[in-house]
Amino acid sequence: MAERDLYLHEVIDIVGQGQYEYMAHAAREPTNAMPDMLTLQGTFFVCAVGGGRWPQVVNLWDVGEAGWDGWAANVDRLNLKRRAAFYGDWWDEAAQWRTGGLDRLCGGVAGSPTTASLAAAGVRGTLFVHQLLTVRPGAALDYLDAVVAEQVPVWRDHGHEPTGIYEVLSNQHEVVVVWATSIAAQTGLRRSRDAPGGSCPARRVRLRATSASWPGSAPPPSTSPAATLHPMTPCPAPLHSP
Repeated sequence: MAERDLYLHEVIDIVGQGQYEYMAHAAREPTNAMPDMLTLQGTFFVCAVGGGRWPQVVNLWDVGEAGWDGWAANVDRLNLKRRAAFYGDWWDEAAQWRTGGLDRLCGGVAGSPTTASLAAAGVRGTLFVHQLLTVRPGAALDYLDAVVAEQVPVWRDHGHEPTGIYEVLSNQHEVVVVWATSIAAQTGLRRSRDAPGGSCPARRVRLRATSASWPGSAPPPSTSPAATLHPMTPCPAPLHSP
């Protein structure tokens, strides 16, 4: 059985106004040019007027075609004895613009595009939307099935193309969904979702995907998605940025 695609999702705390310098620095990360190492799919600055915490940068890395063997190789390279061989001064320079961060190992689900398929389709965005959602423990795949079946068609009609639909593998209660779009399309989607009476498709899909029927008195699969929807500005260098 083929292994699924693995990705590393990072949230980076930025020093001052260093987001642009840090994103450019991430695009020069040495492993980008090394076989079987992490490749930067995208690096993004969380927009200050979109409801997220700032200054922060979100990085998405493709673990590569080797799957779990690739993950093992990337863990091995972070051994302290190997740091100089892979990084030189890269980490020291990065410390100018970041104070720390949090990463999540993720797995793509059925219906999630791959880095190769995004490149082949020429997917681009001048704005990206990042959803980091808390789900009922054990319900991540059920929730993401609903995203693929219900949310993707409606959001695509509103000018949003999914670039990643991920189960977080380092815990049992989070999922990540990322969309390529534009300011105009995101404005239209927000206006549609905010329409009174819940009559528009964009509003209805939000309600279905977050409060689908579950047995007995079980809570819905997602607890507070609206609080974790963040518009992001992409760095121009990586795969699907402008």
